[in-house]
Amino acid sequence: MAATLEKIYEVALHHYHMKLVAGREGLSNLVDWVHVVEEMDYVHFLKGRELIVTTGIKEPDDAQLLEFTRRVYATGASGLVFNVGRYIRSVPKEVQEFGENNDFPVFVLPWEVHLVDFNRELCNLIYRSEQEQDDLESAIRKAVFSPEKKEEYLPVLAREGIHGDTGLTMVQCYVPASGKTDITSFYYRFLRQCQQIFTKRNLTHVVFHHDRYLTLVMAEYRKEIVNQVLDAMKRCVHNSAEGTEMYLAVSEGETLIGNLREKYQTLSYLCRWAADKKQTLCRESEIGVAKLLLAVPDRRKLWEYETQTLGELERIDQETGSEYLKILKIYLEENGNIQEVAAKCFLHRNTVAYHLKKISEITGKNLGETRNRTQWELAYLIRNLRKLLE
Repeated sequence: MAATLEKIYEVALHHYHMKLVAGREGLSNLVDWVHVVEEMDYVHFLKGRELIVTTGIKEPDDAQLLEFTRRVYATGASGLVFNVGRYIRSVPKEVQEFGENNDFPVFVLPWEVHLVDFNRELCNLIYRSEQEQDDLESAIRKAVFSPEKKEEYLPVLAREGIHGDTGLTMVQCYVPASGKTDITSFYYRFLRQCQQIFTKRNLTHVVFHHDRYLTLVMAEYRKEIVNQVLDAMKRCVHNSAEGTEMYLAVSEGETLIGNLREKYQTLSYLCRWAADKKQTLCRESEIGVAKLLLAVPDRRKLWEYETQTLGELERIDQETGSEYLKILKIYLEENGNIQEVAAKCFLHRNTVAYHLKKISEITGKNLGETRNRTQWELAYLIRNLRKLLE
């Protein structure tokens, strides 16, 4: 797991007698680094998720310390440590109230502590935590993209309590190509927020970016917990970039280490399916028979079936300007209701009947037979699948 303030506090309390004075609810905050800041003007250089240490040498009075705290909090810092004893005698009441009201952890550290030792030990702790998380991410990536390399990733996962029968959940996030959104920047902010969501709930997790997808895998499958995470993620989408279209797809059924590759492929398709339908959140069960098609190892056979079934109609449409493919598709969707087909195609029902007769003659198939309708519906489904996977 990544380094949290709670983990850092446990070490700093015993080794350096650091004490929490406000903001206990924020101890789940992730920490990327420990940084000493003494001047208000330097605060804007912070990037977020730092644990800030200050002696107060430049901002010693209560009003300045409160303003300093407000500015540090506004940067997204994880917490603030006051090195008390010389320039700061005690943390002002207003600062403590601010920390408590905003779930922003505020600590005191005795003046006698050597900040060089303090920073070095905590930064080493952060580095080790990041290395462990990187190892876990690498193992999950291999399970997804190189499942045959079991000897490389199974031991790593086992150390994190993830075994072959451990129930998992995979969530795929997808942002369609658009000039309105800087995808790299958006995914970076969203990834950091997702990491915080998982950490706050103490869930073993991995979040990684590949192609146009952000993939999240968590060692959790209970519906109520998964729904809480999904709700929090949807709020993050709204907060990260207003107006950005993002589509989420979540796995269902047995999601295990052994089938993560299959789940990844299914959810990648489902994200695009969701984008096509403008549906923000989709679950694996919603794609029906398409799930079986995605499991076919040689997709060329699917494309061949589509061409054999629809190719002749498509050729005639292109050569003559007819709309046989469109009419047939709507006819299948409307369960053979010619009146509905006529309304949707803006044609007279007799014209629709004529076109349907021509389709039957061209293909040599009776539109009234269930098996023929099934073949055409399957071909259209494959065509849509192919379009979304391209």
